[in-house]
Amino acid sequence: MSAYVLDPRPFNDNFRLTALQKRPKLTKGIDAVLSRLFGRLRGNRWVLKGIIAQAQEIAKQSAEHSGLDNNALQRELSSMRIRFRRGGKALAEARKPALALIQEAAFRTVGFRPYCEQIAGALALERGFIAEMSTGEGKTVTIAMAAVLRGWSGFPCHVLTANDYLASRDAQIMGQFFAFCGVTVGSVTSEMDPSARKAAYARDVTYSTAKEVLADFLRDRITLGKRQNYQRRMVQALLRPGDPASPRGVVMRGVHTAIVDEADNVLIDEAVTPLIISRQEPNEPFALACIDASATAQKLHKGVDYALEEEFRTVRLLRDVVDATPDKPQGARRLYAGALFQRDLVRQAVVAKEFFHRDKQYVVEDGKVIIVDESTGRKMPMRTWSAGLHQLIELKEGLEMTPVQETQARLSFQRYFRFYKVFSGMTGTGKEAAGEFWQVYGTPVLAIPNHRPSQRIIHPLQCYAKACDKWNAIVKEIESVHATGRPILIGIRDVQQSELLSARLSAIGLSHKLVNAVRQQEEAQAISVAGQRGAITVATNMAGRGTDIKVPKDVEAIGGLHVIASECHKSSRIDRQLFGRSARQGDRGSAILFTSLEDEIPAQNLPPLILKGLALLRGRHGTIMERAANSAVGMAQTIAQRKDVHSRSSVQEMDTWLDDSLSFSQDDVN
Repeated sequence: MSAYVLDPRPFNDNFRLTALQKRPKLTKGIDAVLSRLFGRLRGNRWVLKGIIAQAQEIAKQSAEHSGLDNNALQRELSSMRIRFRRGGKALAEARKPALALIQEAAFRTVGFRPYCEQIAGALALERGFIAEMSTGEGKTVTIAMAAVLRGWSGFPCHVLTANDYLASRDAQIMGQFFAFCGVTVGSVTSEMDPSARKAAYARDVTYSTAKEVLADFLRDRITLGKRQNYQRRMVQALLRPGDPASPRGVVMRGVHTAIVDEADNVLIDEAVTPLIISRQEPNEPFALACIDASATAQKLHKGVDYALEEEFRTVRLLRDVVDATPDKPQGARRLYAGALFQRDLVRQAVVAKEFFHRDKQYVVEDGKVIIVDESTGRKMPMRTWSAGLHQLIELKEGLEMTPVQETQARLSFQRYFRFYKVFSGMTGTGKEAAGEFWQVYGTPVLAIPNHRPSQRIIHPLQCYAKACDKWNAIVKEIESVHATGRPILIGIRDVQQSELLSARLSAIGLSHKLVNAVRQQEEAQAISVAGQRGAITVATNMAGRGTDIKVPKDVEAIGGLHVIASECHKSSRIDRQLFGRSARQGDRGSAILFTSLEDEIPAQNLPPLILKGLALLRGRHGTIMERAANSAVGMAQTIAQRKDVHSRSSVQEMDTWLDDSLSFSQDDVN
């Protein structure tokens, strides 16, 4: 599968079609292991040393432009913009003088001069790296500098981040900078209509989220129908002047350049599930079958009728579902004679009952089930689960069942991002996933050093046998730190636990702010005061990525922000993101992780023998327990990450299988 992008310049000798560059072929087995190893080596210290040296040269050149007035500087930027728009091999030589001008433009519009480390980050992005920059190091400005270079080319440049809030915020706060450099900028968010989306995509640089651009890409393909091939559309437009190259309803002008902010979240954590475009299609027989399956599932008993496979979140039926409930209505049999279909639907209903819980995987608002993204803690009102799972959860909650969704288009995030010709990203936590970044996207990770040395203090892991003991210890930690006047941020994995902790704090008289998917509208106000003296903020993962908590000087003097993680995540990268809310830009701060053997990650991934051994050690040998707990948590996270890698590989294999099987689609796309 390939795609093409029209060079937006006027029709002249330079007019051309650019085929999107193919990413490396996906590998398996020992080839995959070697590919990951090779990818880790691509971002070595010698490459970093060269980029840092170039950044220092650029900073010196930028100082030479300080004497220019704004009009003269803009003329220089306009001249450089024309040079980049023409393209050619000479662009490599223009990179350094261009960034020198851009650095000076940033100083005059943003209010501070970007550091050498930020220039190095922009160079890494321009050269196609995943640049790892610690939280608080100025990633927003770094990405904008690289986006100016790409925006000058005239090809579509998409800057993709973790959520709508960050997309609209970054486009707005960097708007003056882009305008000064002669680059138009827009943003695409979930609530926008097609006409507004088309206008935003027409800009040189467009900020959005991965979900939105992939959804628009699929919707455009549905609109194009059999006219997928761009070359054919252009020929038809030339032969038939009244026939446009892009039919009405298409909002994107192509995919060419992507700069992905929070790259590990967008490209790794959220890439497990493919994005599916569907439409509601009333199907009364299937709805009745779901009702029967849900009723059957409620009568089945764990250990008697079915067994849970916690590792893979699946259910194994131990008995025939019809025999297990003799009084079960026979409607499903009449509607769907296939026994396999009946068993699969009942199995799906048991999955909904056992593995999907209110205020954890979803919330209920206005009589609707709304999915909560487990990695970000944010609501996703436009998304639904497939294969009847969403309808079965609605039945479990006693809600009106929505019509079944009929799939119109499907594509994984990994597959989509491999379409971009120019691809790079930035994150605060990329080293752990360096091998996967290279294997899937052909993009190496380069760690950019901090501008100032980090003063963050990471306290030893606190592990408890029982969850109740862990929560008691967390409350004591909050009381102890609060007494010093330091602000505290407590990270919680799900909505339910955040509400329970909030109730406990209220009961002992500790005033605090609560941020979760149910109270999402209070996020901005709560974060704005989270760094003040004595502030206590209880938040789900919404506050763990892309959130800038400002700490006043008087608070920094007494130790800065203290971050408490209440549970380890599947990946240590997410834990590091939460810790990164404190001690930004060389300030003081601290962080601590609490966990228990009853938490989801240890309980589902550690062998029972290890769990029993840790429970016996607890309270007897402090040092031994501390080391054993650290090793066990690391093992549990490693196992969980391997499962996620397997899930992402399965999605990639499914895409490949669909491409190979549906050979007729190749003729439509190529």
